[in-house]
Amino acid sequence: MKFDPILLTKRHNNYRENSINLLPSENILSDKVKFILGSDLASRYSLFIKDDGNAYGGTRYADEIIIKGGELVSSLFGVKFAEIRPLSGHISAMIALLSITKKNDKIMAISPENGGYDGYSQDFLPDILSLQYRPIPFDVKAWNIDYQNIEKSIRDYRPDVIVLGASYFLFPYDLKFIKDLSEEYGFKIIYDSSHVMGLIAGGEFQKDIFKYAQIVYGSTHKSFFGPQGGILLTNDEEIFERIKDNVVWRTMDNYHLNRLAALVQASIEMKKYGREYASNVIRNSKRLAKNLDQKGFGIRSFRDGYTESHQILIDKKEMCKKLEKSRIIIDCVGRMGTNEITRLGFHEKDVDELSDLIMLALKKNVSRDVIELRRRFRVRYC
Repeated sequence: MKFDPILLTKRHNNYRENSINLLPSENILSDKVKFILGSDLASRYSLFIKDDGNAYGGTRYADEIIIKGGELVSSLFGVKFAEIRPLSGHISAMIALLSITKKNDKIMAISPENGGYDGYSQDFLPDILSLQYRPIPFDVKAWNIDYQNIEKSIRDYRPDVIVLGASYFLFPYDLKFIKDLSEEYGFKIIYDSSHVMGLIAGGEFQKDIFKYAQIVYGSTHKSFFGPQGGILLTNDEEIFERIKDNVVWRTMDNYHLNRLAALVQASIEMKKYGREYASNVIRNSKRLAKNLDQKGFGIRSFRDGYTESHQILIDKKEMCKKLEKSRIIIDCVGRMGTNEITRLGFHEKDVDELSDLIMLALKKNVSRDVIELRRRFRVRYC
């Protein structure tokens, strides 16, 4: 059979439109955002040169999107400055570190063994940027920082930067505690909010974040409504100038105008509906976790409960393949997320129905029932 990417894309769309996605790293886009992604902007360039305007012609509307879009994102998060050009959360992390460290500086971050992002461990971003890495002490029973032992590690290691945030992200941090330590030991705080960006925008997670973190950054497509990409947020003008200097020609070049404009549209949607959405996400997560735990699925519970985010941690990673046979998609590394089903309009009563289907899917194929449930919903909050 001849390779046909259009046909495969149609099949992919049909498959996903008739499946229930519980991946915590993905979300679903509104029609308006998808329209912008497929617009003429997809093949155009823009490059601002200091004091000389744009290096390219034909950018009068694109320029307005970039300038006003940055202002809109700043307003959404209630910060002074927003950099919306990064192509991914990983590139945002690189820009953040470049803007706040120098060679041979020391950083601390949550280890991958405790749910941290692999990119902060020594072989990756620290190696590229000539930084030294040490893991933050972690309390597995609380699924949070080990607040009793972190000061000793800081005193012994003397980090220049502490990176907060994780890939397995359930509970907010005690930022005041960390900030008090930073004032005593002189390190900076940056916060990778890739997974919880939409919950922060909705005011339902880490409400004090901009009071204590010098830079908040991350991806825009997990609990946020946007296409894949990244942003950086700060109230510090000097840091923001360094952030801008570390974008074009240092970490990337073209920033994909269609993606940037789509992010701005997603931010408009988040500004209007984010609080309601974020609140429902967390309610749905808690409901799904409790239901599945009571039914014996193997949900991980911690000192403060199951979760305060979109994520749920599960014990049996091998369940992903069995569930996908019934068109229920989870990741294969021990997580579920309610971010996409909430965007589709699921409420707690719908989560109850889904919980029953998940348990049935462990015993038999329930694809028809899953398709029937999925077809009752469409993208909301837009």
